[in-house]
Amino acid sequence: MTRVVARARDDRGAALVAALLLASLLVVVALLGGVVADLLAARQRAAAAADLGALAGAPAAATSEVGACASAAWVVRENGATLRTCSVVDGDVRLTASARPRAPWSRWLSQLLAGGVEPTVAAHAGLR
Repeated sequence: MTRVVARARDDRGAALVAALLLASLLVVVALLGGVVADLLAARQRAAAAADLGALAGAPAAATSEVGACASAAWVVRENGATLRTCSVVDGDVRLTASARPRAPWSRWLSQLLAGGVEPTVAAHAGLR
């Protein structure tokens, strides 16, 4: 007569695998959080630079579009952003500015997902 002996399943190491999976998930979530925070910071830098640039160009808008846009471009550049467009319409300086994310992985992800689009913000200011 043959006797069948039931063996207990060997689950040694299962906790290690679960811990590694959880740690990997936490690392991915932390990296994604960092990327999102960096993209939001770039948008905030662009918004601040655009607002300040429009305010800086407003006094010169009544006399010269070139002078107004030159003042705006200097302020935008000094605030870590890039002036994309600038014009004077009815005495108001209207401009758009963009800022690059600072972290390389954020720039890489932006390039991969959106074709390298930087956060861009519009602003306008005038003396009226």
